[in-house]
Amino acid sequence: MQTFVLSSIAFVIVGQLLNACIVLIDKYIVTKTSVSDPKVYAFYVAIISSVVLVLLPFGVVNLPTFNTLALSLIIGFVFIASIVSLYSALKHANATDVVAWLAAVSTLTTFVFSFFFLNEQLPASFAISLLLFLIGMALVGHFRFYARSFLLVVCSGILFGLSAVFIKVLFAQTNFIDGFFWSRMGNVVGALSLLLFPSVRKTLFSVSKSVSNSTSSLIVVNRIIGGVSFLCVLYAIRLGSVSVVNALSSLQFVFIFLLIFLLRNRLPEFYHHEFRPGHILHKILAILFIMAGFITLFI
Repeated sequence: MQTFVLSSIAFVIVGQLLNACIVLIDKYIVTKTSVSDPKVYAFYVAIISSVVLVLLPFGVVNLPTFNTLALSLIIGFVFIASIVSLYSALKHANATDVVAWLAAVSTLTTFVFSFFFLNEQLPASFAISLLLFLIGMALVGHFRFYARSFLLVVCSGILFGLSAVFIKVLFAQTNFIDGFFWSRMGNVVGALSLLLFPSVRKTLFSVSKSVSNSTSSLIVVNRIIGGVSFLCVLYAIRLGSVSVVNALSSLQFVFIFLLIFLLRNRLPEFYHHEFRPGHILHKILAILFIMAGFITLFI
């Protein structure tokens, strides 16, 4: 049992490091490229999930049951709604602020949803760890947020938490390959549903003609990283508690902070606002609280 827990933690750490890279690339794409419409970018991100179709010729994917199909579709639609909200928030707010609050909200909602849907028993120290995480989140955001961005982040966090729980439910009913394949196909259906909106179709057609090769390549590379990250987190969820795995999404902020610090001189016009006077101390304190929450959770 201890081996499974340690393996789950290792996969989460790798997954959240990759997620940190993904968020920074997402921030760049929705603010500095022609693919700036969150719904259009969400379409591109989700439709790339269709790459899992390469698994079909190998005969490793089984026909889904009704429950598997229904859960996969729900996961797909929830995923689309969550990333549209996330990209909209990233478009107008700092990456560290968005990720910090996203982690806090998704952790809380995952705990609530897991209690009702999975009847999970959490470590006795979970409440203390959660409090430390939330203090860290408040510090990184300086207790401030534009109302629109805050609502978008809260919505995204709730949806991410719900998605994580539904994925755990899906894997309780099927094997890993089937769960991975059909949940990704749910994303594809979710992406195609965006085409029902005339404004999205119009913008998508316009952007598709003007997007540069470098931007297209960046989106593809980002989704490859996203695929590896998703597999890591997915396998961590399969090995351990979905609430604990999601709580460790707070590590994503630590990695983002470090990456932004390393890139501050290479892309000063993009990241200078992350290190304004007085902000660094808040963010260092936030990291300390987050790490304290991490230690408390497992010791």
